[in-house]
Amino acid sequence: MIKNRNEVLKIAFSAFFADLGYQAGIAAFPIIFVVIYHAPIPLYGLAESLNYGIGTFLAYVGGTLGDRIGRKRIAILGNSLITLIALMGLSRDYVQALIAFMLGWWFRNLRTPPRRAMMAEVTLPEDRSEAYGILHSLDIAGAMLSIVALVISLYLHLSIFIFMLFTALPLVVSTLILSTVKAGQNKFKKGSSAKRGRVFWTLIISTMFFGFSQYSFGFPIITTTQITGEDYLGILSYGVFLGSSSLFGYIFGRLRLNEYRGLAFLGYLVGAIASFGFAFLSGIGISSLYPLSFVMGVSVASTETFEPTIMSKLVGEESYGAGMGFLSVGRSVGIFIGNSVMGLLYQISYTHAYVFAAAMSLVSFLLILTLVYGRK
Repeated sequence: MIKNRNEVLKIAFSAFFADLGYQAGIAAFPIIFVVIYHAPIPLYGLAESLNYGIGTFLAYVGGTLGDRIGRKRIAILGNSLITLIALMGLSRDYVQALIAFMLGWWFRNLRTPPRRAMMAEVTLPEDRSEAYGILHSLDIAGAMLSIVALVISLYLHLSIFIFMLFTALPLVVSTLILSTVKAGQNKFKKGSSAKRGRVFWTLIISTMFFGFSQYSFGFPIITTTQITGEDYLGILSYGVFLGSSSLFGYIFGRLRLNEYRGLAFLGYLVGAIASFGFAFLSGIGISSLYPLSFVMGVSVASTETFEPTIMSKLVGEESYGAGMGFLSVGRSVGIFIGNSVMGLLYQISYTHAYVFAAAMSLVSFLLILTLVYGRK
């Protein structure tokens, strides 16, 4: 039994309601931006790069400020401002849609490292794999329900813009739950004192390369929409991805696997396999696209469980926020560059784009293998 299980569940259910709100925005953004407002695909790639690029800076700022002035304060501030994503419902062109999504996404990045640090603060090292697995599982369960609601809405031909306005409600509930957590109040003067040795930097670099391959799932949504001709079927692929990720996040946490092997083989290698599948099997249709979305969900479940677990054991308590900030920076830098490259390659052929993603995931796999077989 996890010590402080109630606090773990509060953080996890706060994540559940947050994703119940903003994940619909993640799925709706490519539909609004590309399908409704007819922005070109390369511009979509650039837009996602802006989202993650500035988000990179804010992730580090959030983690460091959390260590210095209180993790709970920064987590609540960022979480409350994710509601800006709901303003996509008031947009009248793709520029307005981008601004609403981008601002909300930046504040989402601001709150993620201090929230992860709060989870490390309320758990013992031996419980963290399970705790982060629960966090990811409930996080993604909320996301999956959000996508199911959006798919039903689109299937019934309800306005996607009105739907987006209602996504603010669960985000308010999320912030209220987070405010009740009894953790994250401590302030540390040494927020940048993370032990940045070989293992630390290998983890950061590997998560950066996986960021090249963990493209915004908007690309598979667009691929599925283009192949099937139905926007709700495209968004449903995201639901499959999220359902798989939620299930396996819980499973990986409960199994208490070796974190390094789990990250390498179940995370990065499985991610490479999924991307190769999108490259060469997408033309088959739903019978390949949905299973590949499921496999990609397994990959992301592994990274979201094992990466923060490893980081929490590499740094001292006074640096939990900074360590998680570096982790978010590594991923965001990769996604920032990766989405731009994916957008350009996708314009030529989606096969080229997904092969690039698969190759980058294999680099991450090889980097972690050096830790699996090289650590003493």
